[in-house]
Amino acid sequence: VVSATENISRGSEGILLESMLEGMAEYYSAELAQKVLRGMEQNALESRGTGGTLPLGYRMTPDHHFEVDPVNAAVVRKIFSDYADGKSQKEIIRSLNQQGARTSSGRPFSNNSFACLLHNEKYIGTYKFGSIAVPNGIPAIVDKDVYDKVQLRLKSNKRAPARSKAN
Repeated sequence: VVSATENISRGSEGILLESMLEGMAEYYSAELAQKVLRGMEQNALESRGTGGTLPLGYRMTPDHHFEVDPVNAAVVRKIFSDYADGKSQKEIIRSLNQQGARTSSGRPFSNNSFACLLHNEKYIGTYKFGSIAVPNGIPAIVDKDVYDKVQLRLKSNKRAPARSKAN
């Protein structure tokens, strides 16, 4: 290690000084990581945003709480109700993309983004961060009964034989 800011000699005392400086830097980094995680966990307990991409249908208030975005929340409700009523994933995705609807990151819907949306518990008001789960921590967009119906359908379709295989 060559330092441009510390004048470390090349002798035995330089070895000791270098190991002390490296140890202090490692300690600082580990302590900072603990403090950041503690702050993020506290934010999660208060159902405040901890960063990352917001789920479709939500926006962030100035004090970092979730609130419903009425325009996109209607899209989310339609997705859940259509899937619960038996429409296929491909039909819904095709319809959304033809209408110009976009995911929260501004991209067209895909199988992955659609699956993530349907599995996200935030839509029934459950805020999750790591091992922390806060029921009713944020405003719900989707009714719990509709969400449960969708989850049952997803579970039953999970092991369904591939529909695209040749006969």
